[in-house]
Amino acid sequence: MGCSLKKSVAEELIVAYAARTLSADLEADFERHLETCAGCRELVAQQRAVWSLLDEWHPLPVSPDFDHQLARRVARAGQSPWWHRRFGRWGWRPLIPVAAACTVLLFAFLLKEDDHAVAPGPGSQPQVRIEQQVEHALDDMDMLKQIGVDVSSAKPGPARKI
Repeated sequence: MGCSLKKSVAEELIVAYAARTLSADLEADFERHLETCAGCRELVAQQRAVWSLLDEWHPLPVSPDFDHQLARRVARAGQSPWWHRRFGRWGWRPLIPVAAACTVLLFAFLLKEDDHAVAPGPGSQPQVRIEQQVEHALDDMDMLKQIGVDVSSAKPGPARKI
């Protein structure tokens, strides 16, 4: 069975019950509820465990000159250049390996031998390029026909060298 209390009310009651800040009437009513609600009993046990651990915890003492040291550190941080505030003590050191890797990649790209960039020898015309040009010319003629231009009466222009 679920809890008969609203979640927000139950949470507040559990925290107040574990902290022992409930009034006597409200505490008695909540204890009667705990007899029937296993979920709330479990949450109360967990909350009491937290409170007991907090009771056992002892914070470290603060040094007497803490305020002075903090003020000195703040003053030093305000006087440092922007790149020290932005990157801290590391400075540009983490960027050195990245720059080296980029340089290696750049040289590899520039020194790479590209077979497609070789120009054909004299007297030879690449067959693929001519076929592409013919295909583009036919596509252009089809486009002109679609917009109503008469391409049959057009005179061929001077031949272009490839």
